[in-house]
Amino acid sequence: MIYLRAIEPEDLDLMYILENDPRMESCTSTTVLLSRYALRQYILENSGDLYRDQQVRMTIVDPHTSSACGFLDITDFVPRHRRAQVGIALMQDATGRGLATKALEEAAAYAHSQGLIQLYAIVATNNAPARALFLRAGYAEACVLTDWLVVDGVHVDAVLYRQML
Repeated sequence: MIYLRAIEPEDLDLMYILENDPRMESCTSTTVLLSRYALRQYILENSGDLYRDQQVRMTIVDPHTSSACGFLDITDFVPRHRRAQVGIALMQDATGRGLATKALEEAAAYAHSQGLIQLYAIVATNNAPARALFLRAGYAEACVLTDWLVVDGVHVDAVLYRQML
């Protein structure tokens, strides 16, 4: 059984790798490389309270190794509308084992417990693995967003996936 936990200082190296991984370029709105210092400050200053920070990052723990293998983010939380965006990043060697699907299921349970009624994700149309992941996790395609993301300098369409909790 996979589990999510609060981020800890010992997650810094993993966070540094994933935040600066070129594979994640099409999955994030961050346009700069992040330093260890900036990530350390984030870890230290983050309260872990969705309502206070309007976001929460959780560490994904691999049940087979009991080690951190990725992160799940709930961001862009809008309390009035009770919705938030979800994002997930796993180390390459942790993919293909169902961990991301299970992490999204755990995130849905957490979000529901916090009073949210829906989660959504925005995925580039050319990101077939992520699109399949969100469908497996129970998300539905809500709409196509034309020229929504820039990937390798080119505008691409994105799909907005949503899950009612």
